[in-house]
Amino acid sequence: MSKCADVIVTYNRKPLLEENISALLNQTYEDHDILIIDNASTDGTKEMVLALDNPKIKYFNTGKNLGGAGGFAFGMRKAMEGDYSYAWLMDDDSMPEKDALESLVRKAELVRDEFSFMTSLVYWTDNNVFPMNYPIFDSKNIIKTPCNYLRDYKLVPISVCSFVGCFVNLQVAEKVGLPIAEFFIYADDVEYTRRLNRQKPAYLDMDSAILHKAPSNQGADIVTAGADRIERFYHQSRNGMYVARKNKMVLKRFVKVAKRFVKVILRSPDHKAKRIWMLVKGTAAGFFFNPPIQYVTRGK
Repeated sequence: MSKCADVIVTYNRKPLLEENISALLNQTYEDHDILIIDNASTDGTKEMVLALDNPKIKYFNTGKNLGGAGGFAFGMRKAMEGDYSYAWLMDDDSMPEKDALESLVRKAELVRDEFSFMTSLVYWTDNNVFPMNYPIFDSKNIIKTPCNYLRDYKLVPISVCSFVGCFVNLQVAEKVGLPIAEFFIYADDVEYTRRLNRQKPAYLDMDSAILHKAPSNQGADIVTAGADRIERFYHQSRNGMYVARKNKMVLKRFVKVAKRFVKVILRSPDHKAKRIWMLVKGTAAGFFFNPPIQYVTRGK
């Protein structure tokens, strides 16, 4: 049995994907397969992957661009339908250190699979922690965590993480279902890891690390985004309100939206009306957005 499925979502970034695959093939832990989820790339990605002709690499073309959310939902389904215990999720520009997976599997064994997900420590090319992949720490439960988890295992309780290095216990995933493909982009990782964490604890593994070769260490921002990317923030506003509704944080969400509204007016260089419209339209849509959660029985 291949114990872990590495789920890699890619779209037209062949050089980075090649580097990612090389890093995964170089892992010290060998009992894993690499599931490449290609969102219908047009840059020769398929030909490159198939030319590697490696039995550890499984290639899947989604047929169209499903976005990051759709790609991870697709990949998680494939992992759960296979003979795997864990799924390790990441983007195509993620370069795990050679012992990153071995550490996660070892920690999973140490806690006897009593976890919903773990995550690797993610850093950028400047060797600093990557802000957008920084997990949310679970301050309420840290005092309930056994001391040896913190001191010996280097496991720190968290409640939310990004999909860069998210190591999911598929026993728990079977209970909570797949990530929500309809999110397309933004907040799919926040929503999914919160859902997982309601079942069992989650941890940051301080001994597992990933270099994230994103073009910038700054997050997506509707205030300063280029004109050709403004419409993407409809998804961010809609999905953010959906998550707020599900976690009884609507008022807090309104405060965040109001702050963005003011920043757009004061700081955005152009297309202010369009930016505000995406905030308003997406936030309103979030009140009526109720996508179904898909469930998969493992090994089916």
